[in-house]
Amino acid sequence: MAIQRSFFFLLYFSMLVSCQRPDQPKERELTAYFQLQPPTDTLVVEISEETEAPAEGDTIPNALFFSTIPPTLLQEIDYLADSAQAVVWGRQHFPLEGELEAYWVEIRQFWFKHHALLVYDKARKTFTDRITIAEWYGGDGGQVLTGSWLFDFDGDGKKDIVRRDIQHSLVPDGETTLERTAESAALLLWKNGQFVETPLPDTAAVVRRFPIRTLW
Repeated sequence: MAIQRSFFFLLYFSMLVSCQRPDQPKERELTAYFQLQPPTDTLVVEISEETEAPAEGDTIPNALFFSTIPPTLLQEIDYLADSAQAVVWGRQHFPLEGELEAYWVEIRQFWFKHHALLVYDKARKTFTDRITIAEWYGGDGGQVLTGSWLFDFDGDGKKDIVRRDIQHSLVPDGETTLERTAESAALLLWKNGQFVETPLPDTAAVVRRFPIRTLW
């Protein structure tokens, strides 16, 4: 009888363990490539013309990065996030709120550059969101340049994002070509555990107040 009770106890314990979410060593391995950022009021992320590797951060093996980040988070940047061609750097990470952290990743492919924040849930041990914060992409006829200011915009003690875009285009006009640029801004406030795009009362004023480095 005692042997039977021991058997059922071991069976119950095994079922209990099997129902728990298994540990995910890939997530821990990936996050180790990002350095903890010292506390700062404002972080400005811009694109530069430098072609060498960034001064800070480690190169992440593509096999690790692309097998760990959920594919749904990379769908919007599939034109650049190619596991065969891209080079990935882990730049920094910093706390957002509670168990949520931001991981700043840089992806390059040829001359294209992309910076994103990956939101990581330490309790669930998974990445839950991806937000573009800087980018340099396009072709001969036009390019898009993006940069961001990360700081507490609304005074609630949590970092928000002011994202700036500059669209550059070359428009044929008879025998000449006109060069045009158009600037815009977007506000992403940190609310309920995520960055939420919020209408700006005066976009032109935000464009003037939060400039980004231009490449033209």
